[in-house]
Parts: sequence; C-alpha cells; structure tokens
Amino acid sequence: MISIITITYNDFKGLKKTLGSIPDLDFIESVVINGGTDKSSFEYLKSHSGIVINEEDEGISDAFNKGIKMSTGQSIMFLNSGDELIDPEYLKNAEEIFERRNEIDFVHSSLILTDSVGTELFMKPAFCNLGRGLPYLHPTMIVRKSVFNEIGLFNKEYKIAMDFDFVARLVKKGYKDFYLSDKFVVKMEGTGRSIDKEFNAIKECFNSLKQNHLLNLSNISGITVRIILYSLRKGLVLIGLEGLLRKLKKHKHSAPESL
Repeated sequence: MISIITITYNDFKGLKKTLGSIPDLDFIESVVINGGTDKSSFEYLKSHSGIVINEEDEGISDAFNKGIKMSTGQSIMFLNSGDELIDPEYLKNAEEIFERRNEIDFVHSSLILTDSVGTELFMKPAFCNLGRGLPYLHPTMIVRKSVFNEIGLFNKEYKIAMDFDFVARLVKKGYKDFYLSDKFVVKMEGTGRSIDKEFNAIKECFNSLKQNHLLNLSNISGITVRIILYSLRKGLVLIGLEGLLRKLKKHKHSAPESL
C-alpha cells in the first residue's frame, strides 16, 4: 500500500483540488494533516474516507512527521495542499517496481511547476550534486517507509529545506532510486515558501550539508554556483527585467515535444 500524505493549512480550495486528484484504489491510503482552523476544510474532511488529523502543528516538518506516524502503507508519497496528481498510473507503476525490485528504496519522476503568473514549467530532476540543490523532485518521490525507520523523520529545525535535508540523508546512506523518465506525474503550485524565500532556503541547505558532514569540495562549489545564480536572478528583478527572467525559465523548461 502507498500512503499519500497531504498537509494543509487554511487552504480549502487547494485541499479539494489535491484530494480530488488522488484515485480511489484499494492500494492507496490518503492521510490528511490539517493544521489550520478553516471551517470549510473541517466540514469537507468529515466525509473524507482516509485518515484525518485536525490539530495545530509546529510547521511543515512536524505535519509531515505526523502523517508518517499515522500512515499504514509500506511506502509514502507527499502531495501537499494545492498540488495535483496528474498521472494516477504512476502509483501503480511505483507499486509494481517496489514489488519486483527489492533493492529500490524510492521511485521518482518529473513534474509541472506552475509559477506565480500561471506559466507551466516542465521540470525534470537535476541529478546534480547536493550543493546545487535537490537532485530529485520531492513531490514525485515515493519512498519505502522502512527508509524513515532507518534514517529518521523530517528535521523540525528546518522551516523551508526539510525536504533537502531528508534527501541529503538519503544520498549520504546510498539509497537506490528508480526514475520513471517518461512521465510528468504531479502539477505543483510554485508559490511556496522555498520560492518566496530562496536565499533562506539556500542557507538552510548549507546548514544541512554541514550538519550531515557533506561539505566536501564538490558540494561547496555547487552551493557557491547556486548563490551566484540566485544573485543574478535577484539582480534582473531589481532592474526591472523580471519578464526576461520568466522567458529564460520558460525556454529552459519548455514542454517536451512528446506531450
């Protein structure tokens, strides 16, 4: 069974969109962690067939951890409020991979990121060193629950880069991935905290690398490049060339011809 954990905070519209995209299949378990006080969300979740926790939390990491603890599946996916699963077959494919290949610890794929003005960016994993950022796209990752038992839950010290810190521990331990390269499986809203506060995210990533003893030459070089690129993007915005920056991103992440 795959447990899909959805965390939400006063986002009724996004919550409905997300839960509506999860297929009703016998090997899928939906776990919702609602940390807000929105009355519409409370009423909507009364009829939800999955597991629901309505209580205040200490932030994203804490909400993720509550979902992991409440889940009963052998593998876990995180689909946050506002995000959509656009390829239900992906879940079946992942389940088959886990059943067939015991050496695979997590399955991942590609996603479509909708930016703040509605532009769709077709994102594939970077497979970069950790200094450059996430090598895998966290919203697409389906991870065996046993991995969390071995390396621990999300670190509540991180308010933005908790997914990076988790992946850093995955990489450090050498867990094996399986990339489904022919799919875009999640549509993600690009208005999250890690985009609005990118420099703070970079600082948290640096702290994670340091904490996990991963500040080698390659990762130091990578994070230096990341800071330089961030500074260039910030500079373009400051001089009024945000439109050019958006065009460059759209060109880099344009839709594949096969779609």
